[in-house]
Order: sequence, then C-alpha cells, then structure tokens
Amino acid sequence: MENQKKIWDSIAPEWNRFRNKPMLEASMFIDGKKGKILDLGCGSGRHLVKSRSLKFYGVDFSKEMIRLAKINAKKKGIDARFFVSNSHKLPFKDNLFDSAMYIAALHCIPSERFREKSLREFFRTMKKNSKALITVWSKNHIKFVNHPKESTVTWKKNSEELQRYYYLYDKQELRDLLKAVGFKIISIKDDNKNIIAILKKQSTS
Repeated sequence: MENQKKIWDSIAPEWNRFRNKPMLEASMFIDGKKGKILDLGCGSGRHLVKSRSLKFYGVDFSKEMIRLAKINAKKKGIDARFFVSNSHKLPFKDNLFDSAMYIAALHCIPSERFREKSLREFFRTMKKNSKALITVWSKNHIKFVNHPKESTVTWKKNSEELQRYYYLYDKQELRDLLKAVGFKIISIKDDNKNIIAILKKQSTS
C-alpha cells in the first residue's frame, strides 16, 4: 500500500493535467443531488462541480492528489473539504452523507480484504436510503482481456516506469460483493471498459 501511495504522489501533477474532465456517469449522478456528497478516491478533484446545493467531501490516500484537489476547488469556487485517508478507515461518523461516489478507485486497492473493508466504510458513512455510484475497471476491458485479474499498468515518468496496481472485476463478482456489503443494486452494467453500478443504502428499520 505504501508503495502505491508513493507512486500516486509521484504521478499526481501529470494526472491532474490529463484527467481533468468528469466521467459522464458521474456528471449524470451528481445532477440534482443536494446536501453532503462523498467522493472517495477523489484524486485531484476531476468530479468537483460548482453547486449551491452540494458540499463535497473528497478523500484520497495520496497527499499530492489532495493538495491539487484543494487548489482546483479554490480556483472553481467550489464548497469542498478534503481528507488524506485510507479508504478502509474513513474519518467520518455513521450516516453522514446524502449521496456518495467511488469512481475508478476501488480496483486500485491491492488487497481483497481491504477492498471489502473499504466498501463497508463507504456504506457505513452513507445515510439510510441514500444513493451511490461505484465504477471499476472491467475484466472485459479490451486492454486487459488477456491479463490476470490482478494486474499492473505502467505510467512512464521521465526514465521511470511506475507500476500502478489494478484488480479487474467481472460484473457478477462485483454484484455479489456489493450485495454482501448491504447495498440494493438499482442498476449495474459492463460496457467492456467499466462496470458501473448505481446503488441504494436501504433502511433496515
């Protein structure tokens, strides 16, 4: 994990330059939302949008990504708070967020146990009946169709080749994991690049 933190800290400035447009599904999910929204694995803040009805809470394990996210939020005049934290131990109370996103980050955690713990933390901090968007890379991604499920992707920086960890999910595996955590699955699709899930934290009362 520490090695991955160093890698993401190192690539943060380039990532910020090239990964600065929000994912379409994220923009669609955010539209019309109100209250506190969690952006877990927020990176440098590509999914931040200016909104009078939303307050963003961005979390990432990379301190450099968070530093850049703060700068980007200030430039855009966006109401946001940021936290450097591991995703399996979030610094928030239970039932805090009105909605939540976990976009292209779950698959970067190099441990099955910590991926599940991360989802349970994500679930814990959401309000009852709130909705979430989760996306992961698909095993059917054309770039990885012949790769093992645990894989690395090279990011070239100067003369270095930095190896970013990825776990490649299939749709049924992710569906089973999300149900085990407690989510109601509203929709889940595999577009042969990403698996995209819209979820609800059902009330147990």
